[in-house]
Amino acid sequence: MPAVRRQALRHHLMNEIDRTARRPRQMLILAPAAGVLAVAVAAGAIAQPWAPDSAPLIVTVEQGERSGATLLLNRMAAAADRPGPSSGEGEYVYIRSRGAFAELGDGPAWLQPVHEREIWIPRNERGDGLLRQPFFDMPIIGVIPERETLTNVTPNAELVDLPSDPDALLAKLYREGDERGRGTSRDGAAFTAIGDILRESLVPPQTSAALYRAAAKIPGVEVVRGVTDAAGRRGIAVAHTERSRRNEWIFDERTYEYLGERSYLVAATADGPAGTVLGTTAVLQRAVVSKLGQRPER
Repeated sequence: MPAVRRQALRHHLMNEIDRTARRPRQMLILAPAAGVLAVAVAAGAIAQPWAPDSAPLIVTVEQGERSGATLLLNRMAAAADRPGPSSGEGEYVYIRSRGAFAELGDGPAWLQPVHEREIWIPRNERGDGLLRQPFFDMPIIGVIPERETLTNVTPNAELVDLPSDPDALLAKLYREGDERGRGTSRDGAAFTAIGDILRESLVPPQTSAALYRAAAKIPGVEVVRGVTDAAGRRGIAVAHTERSRRNEWIFDERTYEYLGERSYLVAATADGPAGTVLGTTAVLQRAVVSKLGQRPER
């Protein structure tokens, strides 16, 4: 396991252990299922936890609609099943995004400044990838350079190689969640795993449809309207709540295009009052490129 991923998982574990105990402030690190995603989050989706201009962000906790979640997700699946434009030829999947994550620890959570990053993932075969993000000097992890080669990266094709049957897909996610032992419920782990795939990969239309239909079968999934991603775009969210924390996937309400994610508290905890934002992201561009480090036209 790459050193950066080990550090990310260790950080995530420390955030989950005994939040009532006093300890040095920690970064919230979302630890996705796929190896490349864990590397990407560890190296790019964090900001300086000691930044003096950190500030809490509070949003209104809207009532979720459980009755509409199945209908929305199946409607999204039907739209995704329609033929779309080809993703083109190329050896790498390119994703440009922006995001901010909260500092957690002894006291209320503080959301760090939003920053932009880029990642190149091998498309079909395991190999090197590339990550570009602002320069960081982390006291625990050490220096994270602005440009970093990611070695032995899981290819996009492997990430999206999933059963087309939603029941089989969900069973696979439950089984893998049990094996990983995320520390959350089976339903919460499955919801997180689907979000990991949607966030940072290029998903074929049929796979997207299967993911949405599988998500519709997860107990507790709900719809939240009028949400905003890290780029300020408004949309509709598919959400799941566990341990006073709501995680949302945000979509364009008209086209069902994936926009980003948001995570926040729905009840007061040691990390802050209800509505405290723990993470916010926005995917700005996905493309296929020929060379590592090549940027598509914006």
